[in-house]
Amino acid sequence: MIPAPVRNSSHRGHFAGLFLAAVVLAAGSRTPTSLYAQGGARISGSGISKVGRDTRKLTASAQAQPGSTSATGSVRFIHNSPAGLSTFRGSVSCLSVNGATVQISGSIDKGETATGALLDGKAYSFTINTGNPQSFSLPSVGDAGTISACAGGRGEAVPVTEDGFTTR
Repeated sequence: MIPAPVRNSSHRGHFAGLFLAAVVLAAGSRTPTSLYAQGGARISGSGISKVGRDTRKLTASAQAQPGSTSATGSVRFIHNSPAGLSTFRGSVSCLSVNGATVQISGSIDKGETATGALLDGKAYSFTINTGNPQSFSLPSVGDAGTISACAGGRGEAVPVTEDGFTTR
């Protein structure tokens, strides 16, 4: 008996080709969009910095509207040092994200310095580096209207030694 010739159709080859074409088309179907076009900038998380006898903790959760730096959210800052405890909580009114650099600012709802000075109603701003390694600035604090929106914090930055921030 002579075996009949069998045609070997490569269905796997056709499937692989179609699959590859689908992947390429799907990848190319999205146009690049900026962070603001995706629903606005967001930051969330806490950064703890323990350096020497100073412990600082910055907690931020904020979102800006698409195409804008106008934001809503909250912030809390605690600085425990040999001089005492300084702390404040406030609202975020400005959020700017440029790569790994985040600048937030707003007003302090309730706060007090280690020397007992009240911070209620004052303005603040921070700069946060969400890259690797992460860090955050010491806050700029002043009377309302003296700190520009999203101006960023003071020049001194402390490393994040625990936890961290995420942006979207």
